[in-house]
Amino acid sequence: MSLVGCVDSLTDTCISGWAANDTDFAGTVHIDVVVNSRMVASVPCAQFREDLRAAGIGDGCKGFEFDPDAHLSPGRNTLEVRFSGTEVMVPRGRGCWVKKRGGAESDFYTSLIAAIEAYHEFRPTDHIYAVGASPRDFEKALRQTQAPFGKLAGPEGADLIVSLDTNSVASRRDAGGEARRESILDPHGVWKVFSFLTDVPASAGPVLAHIHVPKCAGTSYRILMERYFGPRHARLYVNDTYFVYDDATLRSYLMQYPEVRGFSSHHVRSFPHWLAGREMLYVTFLRDPIEQFVSYMTHVKKLYSAITAKSLLEAVPPDAPRLSLREFARWLLTRDRVVPFRENHNVNFFTRHSMPDAADRLEAAKAILGRFFFVGIAERMEESMCKLRTLAQAAGLDFPLDPPPFENTSSDYRDDLSWIHPGDEVGAMLLRSVELDRELYNWALARFSA
Repeated sequence: MSLVGCVDSLTDTCISGWAANDTDFAGTVHIDVVVNSRMVASVPCAQFREDLRAAGIGDGCKGFEFDPDAHLSPGRNTLEVRFSGTEVMVPRGRGCWVKKRGGAESDFYTSLIAAIEAYHEFRPTDHIYAVGASPRDFEKALRQTQAPFGKLAGPEGADLIVSLDTNSVASRRDAGGEARRESILDPHGVWKVFSFLTDVPASAGPVLAHIHVPKCAGTSYRILMERYFGPRHARLYVNDTYFVYDDATLRSYLMQYPEVRGFSSHHVRSFPHWLAGREMLYVTFLRDPIEQFVSYMTHVKKLYSAITAKSLLEAVPPDAPRLSLREFARWLLTRDRVVPFRENHNVNFFTRHSMPDAADRLEAAKAILGRFFFVGIAERMEESMCKLRTLAQAAGLDFPLDPPPFENTSSDYRDDLSWIHPGDEVGAMLLRSVELDRELYNWALARFSA
């Protein structure tokens, strides 16, 4: 028997890949999923994948998929995928995943502990030295979350040095290890950079993090990056309209796949400057909000029969394909609950999760985008890509030279738009619903032109 295969994804909710016996493709092999040294499942490799069949891997029915979430403990978890009945690891079949610990009074310390555990496995014998934060508060949080440790004391002989002052850790390199930077929100909603020493080797360079606002030409950007970088540009999409990645999950992903140079996602809504020890360079594109709103409706009308996300089906009219755009708009704008594009979609996209208590959402959105590496304009996509390419090259980043592909597949579903004016009942509702988005777009457009 000659066992072959590969793990394609190893995350807290999905372990997937393929495995086979290349001397007998007619048979089905199994893989064992091991979490924290305990086997939790034996999974048959029998799912059909067209790419496997095209590659000559039997009939293509060699894929597997498993959700390990129910078997993960709070804190740092080790995941392994082995060929069933052996100690042989499936290639790319080992990694660590951090599940946030509960119990701390402050989410600041919950996030801090989760960030540390991406690199460091807490042990009952740990001697920890805390700089810059209140050692008593940190010790209290460790006890509340039940993270094992020995004592908090001075720097001599410390197993872990944690600081909210980057320079404090950098000056202690003589303790051995690498200084790591991470960003977390403090109790006042302000991003703070903290650092600590770790024996984990230095991570790869910056991440071009594409924050994909729906219907803003982001698909063109994603396709260009995927063509150039292949699997090093990751798709972080989830079949749930309201899903949002937390920082601990995204950090674990980047730790698991250090070869990733960038990603595209609808579901990243907080924007730390440092994550997984890597600088995060955020890229997004904005579009005239009326055009964006119309494009969303035509997109849904065209693809309605193929939509499988229950959350999205509940957020659009049940008879969407048969409605005129005006009737579709009326349905969206009169919902008594939050649905996409009901009101100032883009301002809410950037602030609802990262600055939920902001008194002025528009100014909060401007402040967030003001810290982005690049904010492009969908209507000026080629010019946007030229500007972004120049910025990326100046920063020493690899970046494709090709122009972005043109992606507009739902324009045939447009109908009369003459109702979009203040004198029409639905048109007036639409114009009111995008007032802040229009201001944000005009701000971004002026900034882009300057």
